[in-house]
Amino acid sequence: MPKYDINGIPVDFPFEPYDVQTNYMAKVIECLENATNGVLESPTGTGKTLSLLCASLAWLLHVRSKPNALQEFDVKPPVELSNTKNLNLTPEQALVLMENSKVGKAKIIYSSRTHSQLSQAMQELKNTNYNFFRAVILGSRDQLCIHPEVSKMESNAIKTNLCREKVKGRSCSFYSRVEKMKDHSEVTRVPIHDIEDLITVGTKMKACPFYLSKELVEQADILFMPYNYLLDAKARKANNLNIQNTVIILDEAHNVEKMCEETGSAQIKSSDIALAIEDTSSIIGSFLESGGAGSGMEADDGEKLEFTMDDLVLLKEMLLSIEKEVDSVPILFSKKGSTFHGTYIFELLEKANVKFANANVILQVLNSLTAYIASKSEKNNFLRRGVGLQAVSDFLEIVFSGSGPEYQQAVDKCFKVHIELDEQKNPRQQKKGSGKRADGWISTKPSKMETPDKVGRVVNFWCFNPGFGMRQLYSSSIRSIILTSGTLAPLKPLINELSIPVKVCLENPHIIARNQVYVKIVSQGPDRVTLNSSYTNRNNPEYISSLGRTVLSVCPVIPGGLLIFFPSYPMLNHCVEEWQASGMWAQINRAKTVFIEPRSKDSFTTTMTEYYARLQDPASKGAIFIAVCRGKVSEGLDFADANGRAVMITGLPFPPLLDARVVLKKQYLETNRSRENEMISGDEWYSLEAARAVNQAIGRVIRHKDDFGAILLCDARFQQSRQKAQLSAWIQGHLREDRNAVQFGSIVGELSRFFRNLEKTAVPGQLRENCIKMESFSTVNDVKVSRALPSSSSTLDKPLATTQDVAFQLKDYLQQPAENGGAASTASNRKILPQLDCITHSVNIGDALARGNVGSAPEPGLITIYKRERNCSKSDENAFTEEQRIKKRKMLMLPAETIKYGQMRSDFKQEPDAETQDDTSGTQEFIGNEVMTRMAPENRVDFLKEVKGSINALMYKLFLQSLSQYHRHSDFVVFMANMSSCFDTPHLFYLLKAMRRFVKLEHKQLFDAHMKRMGL
Repeated sequence: MPKYDINGIPVDFPFEPYDVQTNYMAKVIECLENATNGVLESPTGTGKTLSLLCASLAWLLHVRSKPNALQEFDVKPPVELSNTKNLNLTPEQALVLMENSKVGKAKIIYSSRTHSQLSQAMQELKNTNYNFFRAVILGSRDQLCIHPEVSKMESNAIKTNLCREKVKGRSCSFYSRVEKMKDHSEVTRVPIHDIEDLITVGTKMKACPFYLSKELVEQADILFMPYNYLLDAKARKANNLNIQNTVIILDEAHNVEKMCEETGSAQIKSSDIALAIEDTSSIIGSFLESGGAGSGMEADDGEKLEFTMDDLVLLKEMLLSIEKEVDSVPILFSKKGSTFHGTYIFELLEKANVKFANANVILQVLNSLTAYIASKSEKNNFLRRGVGLQAVSDFLEIVFSGSGPEYQQAVDKCFKVHIELDEQKNPRQQKKGSGKRADGWISTKPSKMETPDKVGRVVNFWCFNPGFGMRQLYSSSIRSIILTSGTLAPLKPLINELSIPVKVCLENPHIIARNQVYVKIVSQGPDRVTLNSSYTNRNNPEYISSLGRTVLSVCPVIPGGLLIFFPSYPMLNHCVEEWQASGMWAQINRAKTVFIEPRSKDSFTTTMTEYYARLQDPASKGAIFIAVCRGKVSEGLDFADANGRAVMITGLPFPPLLDARVVLKKQYLETNRSRENEMISGDEWYSLEAARAVNQAIGRVIRHKDDFGAILLCDARFQQSRQKAQLSAWIQGHLREDRNAVQFGSIVGELSRFFRNLEKTAVPGQLRENCIKMESFSTVNDVKVSRALPSSSSTLDKPLATTQDVAFQLKDYLQQPAENGGAASTASNRKILPQLDCITHSVNIGDALARGNVGSAPEPGLITIYKRERNCSKSDENAFTEEQRIKKRKMLMLPAETIKYGQMRSDFKQEPDAETQDDTSGTQEFIGNEVMTRMAPENRVDFLKEVKGSINALMYKLFLQSLSQYHRHSDFVVFMANMSSCFDTPHLFYLLKAMRRFVKLEHKQLFDAHMKRMGL
């Protein structure tokens, strides 16, 4: 990679950065150099993640290379350095002592909302020249546990307690191997460990990936983790995170305010307390039946328990008291709830003898009892699961997360206690204990009024100041906090709410030209009915019909994919039902195939794959993906190029106006705002919540500098000055220049001309971007894979290939051969890939990268592919017969059962001569005949079913992930590497060949050339 000097620090970047990227990296480095905090906004598609990683790691490398690194970090030295005898240490000795004391070593913590977003960031890191830095991701047992019994448990809480019990009893063989395996070469030779890498190496080494990741934290230079691992003090303690002197990067920070509030909040229901009482009573009864005593109680295996019968009796009395006190709280039934000041929670619990003095002891008993129940249920099929006890423990952990007068004063100012009637729900419709609405907000409104003795209570301990959690984080002697996202504006309200000093701010413009995006507020449908999805109008049949006609009218003029975002699932479902009843749904489906965002994780990937497949079908007119704001699609997915040529926003996703939490948040802002703190008003916050969700959904379409698309804001309320002002700055610029007619027919005409002109003149950017990246990552002229391919019998060891794994130089295939006569020259010039006709040399896949020697023979169990020789002339080509050239282009298939993942060899053998290669012709003929005898289904749905039935579940998951990533990032090299892993045996080659239907137009010739080399 070339290096660029940014603020005096050399930064390796894969290509020449654009101005917005240079400005962004300069601000990042300014924050880190000056140990200040920053809020940086850069629109989606401007290379924010890559710029962020390169700039921060370049700074880290620069600082660590200085001899006076200790002084650079300006942190308190450990106790050892404060001793008189250590005053004469050199800076180098002091740095060693500091690193040995596990204090002061600068790290970077990269945090985002979901593990999916973190995985994308780690993938970016692997593709940079900074991939030598040690990186690890922190995940939950739910994601990382490989124990056959623990991993089957229903909830993460039960898994946690059962895991702790097994670790404590030394009955988990996976945990016992962690200490031995953490320094094994299989672990240390890979610097970057994401979730898949941890599971792969953990499964192979039979070592627990969860605890292995914790062991890797100490030596890591950059840590990846979700927000709650970082913002929650309890989670930081559980993961043994020392954040002193760290640089904290909060990506996708438009979620940070809400996450800070939710991390500090807690909820408990009467039903949770009742379950906890039943759990405790059941354990007391079982011990009495077995003759248990008041002290020295033992588990079934004879091990002494950490609680006594007296503890159980006192715990039950305490729970009964809490239940009584909660039921005695007066409820205003007209408001369906009562609200109190924050410290009321301490007053309420103290009546049940739960206070700061004994809270830790109570929590210890609760945790011990929950772990015991989890262990007993696993061993003896015990019916109880300890869910109620876990809920009580979680609630008390948050309430008593601090202590002292300052903590109580902050709670009184930043929190409210709201006690309401429990909403009666069918347990089959909603999982017990969950109060989440379909639109992503917490529902607090009871479905019906009942008498107090029949309705349970819900105690809500709500935080309304995100600065409460952020200040706790900032007070831990960290170096810098950088908040960044594509949709942070307006920045001032965010900075004021977070309550930390921010000296560096940035609002980047978009990277695209003005003519690459068409933005229009569509206030009326084709029948001149006003489009307004407000609460009072959303069920209006005329509005719903007009919205459907709007969708139907724009479908024919929008090429490729159309994204439609609704404010909520109920609104989405209602419109779909009405359109189906009127027959409009069938008309829309004929124009473009419609897909709807599913709520379940299992069907989400399949739906996305089918959507991408429909768009790649030459006979298709395109596709529509209907989703909701704040959903999976609006937050983390990439719809570059034809995958998303237009986005329609059908309304403003305001929070539920009458929800108790929303009402109290608005009241909190109105009560606490002043000229000094410049906090926004409750109404401004309410409007801003909707605007940020809209900005995030809009960002799905324009994904790179050569992309283009349309943004249709289909709600008349977007014409209000407040709503316009809260949209992203680059969107506002287009709306300010809107001088065209607002009649619907004129909009459709402008939209049609926009796409017609762009499809003629726009530069297809994806292929060029990939070429730049591939050429930058290639340091030698060989096709390389960083580790040996796995055998088909060990599918767990097959990783998702990356661009770093498969280096490639497209320019080698784009060079024109020497001209030799007019006709030949003309024919050659018409070929896009003339170099495919050149002679070849064999190259080993496996350890070529590690050994740097490509002129060696394949060892048993390795697949041999062939590299095209550069600068090949026609005369060179004529030196071989046609039969020889065909044989040279074939692939040598060796027994798959001998292939071993990650096996490192130190010896080399000679390259096979022509005679040895000729001996493989029989294998090639067999492969060819095998392919000729089977044909893949033409229908794409049938094809996906056949793929699913032909490969195992893990390979099918890899297949779907690779297909999704290819259509998102257009990385053909990675795509082909993964497909070759999925269809790695001759009887599956017909499926590999049939993958051509999913290949983008600009890559089809590369795909055909690959098939030709395989003899397919």
